[in-house]
Amino acid sequence: MATPTAPAQTTPAASATAREEAQERQIEAAVTAWAKAWSDRDMKDYYAAYTRNFRGDKDSRKAWEEERRQRIVSKRSIEVRVLNPRIEINGDKAIVRFRQEYRADSLSVNSNKRLELVRSGNKWLIEKESTGS
Repeated sequence: MATPTAPAQTTPAASATAREEAQERQIEAAVTAWAKAWSDRDMKDYYAAYTRNFRGDKDSRKAWEEERRQRIVSKRSIEVRVLNPRIEINGDKAIVRFRQEYRADSLSVNSNKRLELVRSGNKWLIEKESTGS
């Protein structure tokens, strides 16, 4: 008969590393879902990727949503790819830097992108975004 083995002990550092890796996976999944919603021209899920008070460079969330809707739904097709994401986490905030490949109709643009996310409940939402950084 085999003798039972003691459960593996985890150190606080190992637990912290595991939590951070889990957060990185959640953040990367949030960014991937945002890019997919944009590519699918799914405005409901696209807007849901942002905090409720996000307004980009517009005077209001409503103005930002209207501009994004016009720019996105007018395209026959869109493909957004997130390449080589680098994630920095600081508590309930995160910065994700990556190379973005954007293709829509006859336009193709590759640029550096930076998303600042904040944890809201069990979700990570985009609080700020910028291109070229």
